[in-house]
Amino acid sequence: MTTADATAARPAILSPPSPQVPMSPLELDGYLTGVVVTPQAAPIRPSAWIARLWGDEPIFENEAQINAALGAVMIRYNSLLRDIDRGLERLEADRIVNYRPLFLSGDQKPAHDAVRTWVRGFWKAMELAPEAWTSLVEDERTKIIIAPFAGFFDLGKIEPHEIPEDIDDRLDEDAALIPRMILVLRKLARIREADSRPAPFLRRSKVGRNDPCPCGSGKKYKRCCGRA
Repeated sequence: MTTADATAARPAILSPPSPQVPMSPLELDGYLTGVVVTPQAAPIRPSAWIARLWGDEPIFENEAQINAALGAVMIRYNSLLRDIDRGLERLEADRIVNYRPLFLSGDQKPAHDAVRTWVRGFWKAMELAPEAWTSLVEDERTKIIIAPFAGFFDLGKIEPHEIPEDIDDRLDEDAALIPRMILVLRKLARIREADSRPAPFLRRSKVGRNDPCPCGSGKKYKRCCGRA
């Protein structure tokens, strides 16, 4: 399957006359996925990730085009969020990964170029929260989550002698693991978000009549606030 085949497998995100984003549908899908699953306590602010959609100098003819483009992107973002959360629920309930990123079509193996394009968008989302991703990579317990993506990162020219002979097989395995790791990352993001919330006030246990009064008077409860 070529990159064009993967792109055509699902409807285009933006339609004329809306200006197209510089990212292809595959790259945009990876970018928005990365935004959704970034493993940090607070989600990436829309103002931060939207700013990178059209580059430094976005060109719009009028306000209607801006609203149409942003509306289409937000629809896709919310759809991804819903689909990933549903996939996570299925994984937790049945141990089944049924979530499928845009680079997957049917039961066929995705073309490596298609996955690489998708991962390029994911990488751009990672750049929005470098500390969160760096801590993930540097932790022995969590760096395995990033491993399937790493083979598709564009980190510069690789010398031919550095490419393993079984590279195609390795990349096939990595591509097959990415959907599961997306769900794991979403789970991790949820955990970190929950951990950052302030603990609710604990209900006071019932005060005994001979206990010190909780008002701080120093008297027994029965001789203070608990006096009948």
